[in-house]
Amino acid sequence: MFSNFKERFMTALAPDLPPLPSNDRSDHHHRRFGGQQMPDKFPYARPPFLQLLTADELRASADHNVRPIIVPRDINLLPWGTGYAECVNSGKSEWNEDQGAFCRQVLSDPEHKHPDLPYTYFGIFDGHAGYGAALAASHQFHHILHETLVDCIELLLPRDTDTGENGRLNPTFPHPIYFQRRVSKDELIIGALESAFFSMDSLIAQDSNRYRDAGGCTACVSLFIDGKMYVANAGDSRAVLCQRRANQPTEPKDSSVIEPDPLEASCYPVPFSADHTPETERERLLNVARLKPHLMANHYVAMEYAKRPHIKDMGQRILCRQGTMKGWTYKTLTRDDLRMPVVNGEGKRSRLLGTLGVSRGFGDHELLAINTGIQIKPFLTPHPEVRQRDLTQVVSIPDEHNQDGDYGVLVMATDGLWDVSENEAVSRTVFQTLSKYPTEKHRYTMVAQELVARARGKINDSGHWRLADSKAAATVDDISVIVIPVYQYYKEHIEWTQNYTRDLEKRRRRAQANMAQEAQEGNLLNGVIAEEAHVVEEEEDGEVVVLEAKAQIQSEPLQLPHAEAEEVLVVEISTSPEQSESRESAPSTGTATATADEEASVTAPASQRDSATVAQQQQAEPSQQQQRSRKGNKGKH
Repeated sequence: MFSNFKERFMTALAPDLPPLPSNDRSDHHHRRFGGQQMPDKFPYARPPFLQLLTADELRASADHNVRPIIVPRDINLLPWGTGYAECVNSGKSEWNEDQGAFCRQVLSDPEHKHPDLPYTYFGIFDGHAGYGAALAASHQFHHILHETLVDCIELLLPRDTDTGENGRLNPTFPHPIYFQRRVSKDELIIGALESAFFSMDSLIAQDSNRYRDAGGCTACVSLFIDGKMYVANAGDSRAVLCQRRANQPTEPKDSSVIEPDPLEASCYPVPFSADHTPETERERLLNVARLKPHLMANHYVAMEYAKRPHIKDMGQRILCRQGTMKGWTYKTLTRDDLRMPVVNGEGKRSRLLGTLGVSRGFGDHELLAINTGIQIKPFLTPHPEVRQRDLTQVVSIPDEHNQDGDYGVLVMATDGLWDVSENEAVSRTVFQTLSKYPTEKHRYTMVAQELVARARGKINDSGHWRLADSKAAATVDDISVIVIPVYQYYKEHIEWTQNYTRDLEKRRRRAQANMAQEAQEGNLLNGVIAEEAHVVEEEEDGEVVVLEAKAQIQSEPLQLPHAEAEEVLVVEISTSPEQSESRESAPSTGTATATADEEASVTAPASQRDSATVAQQQQAEPSQQQQRSRKGNKGKH
């Protein structure tokens, strides 16, 4: 009851705010299965790092009249001070269908033989025909990516054995003898990204039987791992690396000549993705239609014409090209040519089967073409285009304080930004805003907010959104922007490298100590065997009987690998019953040392032994026999 009252109260205050999504509504997102409405897999929400936790905050963020710019409340939730900002559309869809995500993970060796390898991932997803696909990708894609990286974890983890002939780390497959081709770590990571994109699309297809239609979405993902930056894109979202040259020495200027702003002149963008639209992928789409004509079902034609054919042009020649043709040729217009082309329109207005404006991404498994009902999914693909940059090869002079310019600032945004902003303008805005906030911790958040504000524009008296610097129309689409300071990640990688080097040195020392210990134990064992081999027992008729001979080994602790073991031969000579009894009653100390006379009696020849010793043995014959019987129980040496 209270919730109903609250709903009516909020509607009275802000009638234009949409109600929160619920399973009780029946809109175009719902499908029925067995007479029952199918639920959402994930409830609608904004990215968790925005901390919009209440229903009122969600509704306020979707106000189409105000279009508020939302930034994180706590900038510490995003790594490296990364900036994020978003705003809802001006009425194009009921809710903001964009989603953003990030994840920090560690690849760990299960056997703990190699150091852990950390990585950071950012993703931005632009939904269409519903928010379900973008929401599912933001919740699940990083788990799928982690699984694909774990599959090749033994080849990605740094290891001491991957050294080449010159002692440098070998970037190729560590065990090439098992394969016919050399596989580098870059190819493994790119393959992991590509595999994750296909798996995410398959997961959305599997969920279509249990949850309501999720629609589709584009995907732009960046992965920072092992000192490198990888950007994978499928769709019309875009990633641009904004860079700036170091300031050149100032020269005397002519006051009569208007010099350009040095900041604007030194900024330049480096595209790290390409837009995948029916216009840019016209060749691939026409080739699919030409090889699989049954997909068109006699409603479309796999041709491209220089001008739109009409029925009045029947029988006349017209310029056209088919499939993968690069040039143009003439043909006579027939009735089949009057069918709708697979790709029609140009630029952002180009459409696939007259319906969809993107050609790659996730979802759209149940999307049908307008008027014909032909399935569009066979023409689509989730295959991303991956580009990379090795940050360890970047040359940056610390004295110039141009780390953001040398390493660059990566801007990832949905097409709501790029529809009205050029790459060069975005690059200038980035460094102009950073120059205003040179030391603030939230400087990258301010950059993201400024980019969204410029693309959104301002509303005029007629209720139309216009760009601030011109009277051109602003974007009516959702806008989401992520601003990533690449240099901050590189500093983190340098710290990890230093820790890894220290850990690797400890492992080497531990391995050397273990090897030295094993070698020492082997040498000592060989010495014991050799010492026992030299102990010879005298016969009964001899004058001296060796009762016990043990090799006691005294070695220094393992911390002193150079200490030599002391081996002492213990010899007992029976002299009298009293001495024998006193010897047996005395406690054993573990080691004993023979006197010089006793050693002489053992080592001297029988012919040179003292006659007194022989007489003493004859007098002690009864005692000697008892001693021999006791010795027989122990065993002879």
